[in-house]
Amino acid sequence: MLIQIIMLMLLCVFYFIYFAKAVMLKKQGISVDLLGKGDKPKKAVCIEIILKTVTVCGALIKFTSTALPNLIWSFNAVLTMQIIGCVLAAAGVILFGFSITEMRNNWRAGFDKNQNTSLVTNGIYKISRNPAFAGFDLLYIGCSIAFPNIIMILISLIALIAFHIQILSEEQFLTEKFGQEYIDYKAKVKRYL
Repeated sequence: MLIQIIMLMLLCVFYFIYFAKAVMLKKQGISVDLLGKGDKPKKAVCIEIILKTVTVCGALIKFTSTALPNLIWSFNAVLTMQIIGCVLAAAGVILFGFSITEMRNNWRAGFDKNQNTSLVTNGIYKISRNPAFAGFDLLYIGCSIAFPNIIMILISLIALIAFHIQILSEEQFLTEKFGQEYIDYKAKVKRYL
């Protein structure tokens, strides 16, 4: 029961950070939800629509799997697995929080070739080129370990693959937008951790 409460709190904090940042940027006239929108190749639009669908479904499944673990047939998770899952999820929340804070007004879900953005290479971005995605990944993995069921594991695998494909697409955009500056940054900093 305590593990459920901790995980539910972590999920609430994660999504609070996400939506609070989105609202804050929207009040400044900055559109955050660029998934499936804007000037980009059709392949990128399709990937982003899949990513958006998986992310919304993933959030619902994470909350449901945690709050009602017996609703969906679950694998037996021992306490050690649940603790490891909570630690990974907590690391994901912290990583995500630091990453979007460091991005300031440059944080978006998706990209648009016409967006006004700067290349962020400070703080956590000296360690990872994609700490926000790494935070999402850790949250999905943590939930899958702490409250394992076939739907949670499946949606997590799909999400991890979709996030990776999105990262590759964003890297192409950033290379086009920032040229040698981004190429030099890629040479110094790993994609994840």
